[in-house]
Amino acid sequence: MKLLDLALRGIGAVLAVFLGGASAVLEAVYTPYRIAGWPAVWLVPTALLVSLFLGWFARTATGLAWGWWLAAVPWFLVMIFAVGGTQEGDQIAATWLGLLVLATGGIGFVGPAAYRAGKRTTAPPRAAAPQLTPHQF
Repeated sequence: MKLLDLALRGIGAVLAVFLGGASAVLEAVYTPYRIAGWPAVWLVPTALLVSLFLGWFARTATGLAWGWWLAAVPWFLVMIFAVGGTQEGDQIAATWLGLLVLATGGIGFVGPAAYRAGKRTTAPPRAAAPQLTPHQF
């Protein structure tokens, strides 16, 4: 049973990495698209929802609190390279929509992790050792 659990977690990790990269590629490709002259603003909520889902999926599939990094790192790497542009001059940072997709997708990964980190409880502080003054020796 333990070997099966480990194999499923490994498959989940590989799938999270793949899906993180694939979603970033699709978001980067569709950013310059226009439908009847209108920019593809549907990418903004899509980027947020997909990154929220991928962060949840990676944590759940691997059983690791830091599992969301498995989907976030490839997503951020692809988006950073997409911001850099191509020889043709295409780049995500050239449009407000591309920057908004980059920001909302990043918030979708980092936001829940920051929220969970802020909710962690810490152990109560230990009582400080009594301080001795020179005349107490």
